[in-house]
Amino acid sequence: MVTSRLAGKAAIVTGAASGIGRASAIRFAREGATVVIADINTAGGEHTVQLISHDGGEASFIHCDVSNTKDVQALVDETLATHGRIDILFANAAYLDELFAIADTSEDVWDRHIGVTLTGVYLCCRYVIPHMIEAGAGSILATSSVGGSVAFDRQAAYCTAKAGVEMLMKTIARDYGRAGIRANALAPGAVYTPVMDDVKHRNPDGWDQVLRDMSLLERLWAEPEDIAAAAAYLVSDEAAFVTGTVLTVDGGWTAH
Repeated sequence: MVTSRLAGKAAIVTGAASGIGRASAIRFAREGATVVIADINTAGGEHTVQLISHDGGEASFIHCDVSNTKDVQALVDETLATHGRIDILFANAAYLDELFAIADTSEDVWDRHIGVTLTGVYLCCRYVIPHMIEAGAGSILATSSVGGSVAFDRQAAYCTAKAGVEMLMKTIARDYGRAGIRANALAPGAVYTPVMDDVKHRNPDGWDQVLRDMSLLERLWAEPEDIAAAAAYLVSDEAAFVTGTVLTVDGGWTAH
């Protein structure tokens, strides 16, 4: 049941134009938060705002490339100017494309994966944390992946970036816990998002078997709303003693 456990809180959700980010932004708003949607996809981000508004929530959109320092600074400054606080940062934006083994990975492909998926989380945290320290509290959540701990074929850059996200959250938890800031990561398995559709099209014949190998449940994949439910818990005060951890939501795949 949806509650009001985020009432009065201001949240930034990056990569919220679709998928996990959109579902989480909607869930946060339903829980009472005022949500700032950040994405490079303007049309998708504004549609997320519309969905939240139609649901009775409060949200706004800011165009932001999280790999760009000036964009992230502007995101944080505008959020503070509008809402006066940042209680929650959900650094969800990531990049997954052009899958290669490391010897075939160009510097441009490597830089794009690391720039969005890892450096983007670093930049958001760098500019948000000082304001959370001043407030004496804050919750940071980042989207990792089971690929942060289990290697995927031909996804060297992506897996490396996601592993870095997990360690970044752990170090933030250690460095800033006494300042009232919690930092955690979510590690989804197979989630039915536009990215999954794209991966499925690259392997149409073997995809069902891949999913069966990944899930221990009757369901073969999670919906974005499943991940959003976990995210809402981790950023809420119900998880007040949870920090420096990685919550895996993968249907049991990593239990193999």
